[in-house]
Amino acid sequence: MLFVSIALSANFYSESVLEMLRSIPQLSWVPEIPPKFSQHSLIQLKSRLLPLSHLFAHTTAKTLLSAETPDSFSWLELKPECMAVIEQGDCGSCWAFSSSGAFSDNRCIHGLDGSKVIYSAQFMVSCDTMNDGCIGGNMILAQQFIKKTGLVTEKCLSYKSMNNVTGKCPQACDDGSAFVLTKSVGFADVCANEESIKAALLQGTVQTGFTVYEDFLYYKSGVYTHQYGLIVGGHGVAMVGYGEENGVKFWQVRNSWGTDFGENGFFKIARGVNECGIENQCMLTQVE
Repeated sequence: MLFVSIALSANFYSESVLEMLRSIPQLSWVPEIPPKFSQHSLIQLKSRLLPLSHLFAHTTAKTLLSAETPDSFSWLELKPECMAVIEQGDCGSCWAFSSSGAFSDNRCIHGLDGSKVIYSAQFMVSCDTMNDGCIGGNMILAQQFIKKTGLVTEKCLSYKSMNNVTGKCPQACDDGSAFVLTKSVGFADVCANEESIKAALLQGTVQTGFTVYEDFLYYKSGVYTHQYGLIVGGHGVAMVGYGEENGVKFWQVRNSWGTDFGENGFFKIARGVNECGIENQCMLTQVE
């Protein structure tokens, strides 16, 4: 037990693993030891993720969408002002950031708030009693919370769980003013197939989740495909587009680890092959 404890608390990153990844022929992505995580232990990195049991614990019927879709599409290119990248810190709140983020994105894309309004992930972390705060959450339950309860804005309730503390559900905004809640109209699991996801992305960003293996923690750029390592946990993110790079089809995805991880806070992952389960469940948040 002592050996396991020491291993988990030791620095996760290894130059030998980095060199092994770099030596893989025709690797479609560029690995690095991310400067922001270079001294992190596996325990610290796991704190940002979900137990896999949370990720796909609930299911709902698939919605098959169809549309004439272009070869490539990106909300980051079309509506960069709507694509905010947040830092979740050492809290397993990715479920809250991916769901509140997609809600914020889609209200911005559809022009419902005038200018970009970020809705509060902290409100979900502390107040969504069907989920487990910094321990983790489920995207369907999170979407149900936004539909039934609604969200306050980040300006009302700022993020406070960076250090893995869920916190009690507050009764008012940070400045003492009353909550004003904004709800979604509904949501749909659009992961019926690749074309359905592409069609959904024409309407807005799409919340999804995937299995994180050790090698993803070395990601810098390019189209990620799993090559090495054990499962570290599950992770909630938001698809913002799709395309093809050097002959490899990809989904463009926003992370919640700040702009200093991956491609300025985004990453690309192989499309059409359910890479790491990224096409298992995809929630389109309906805002009007």
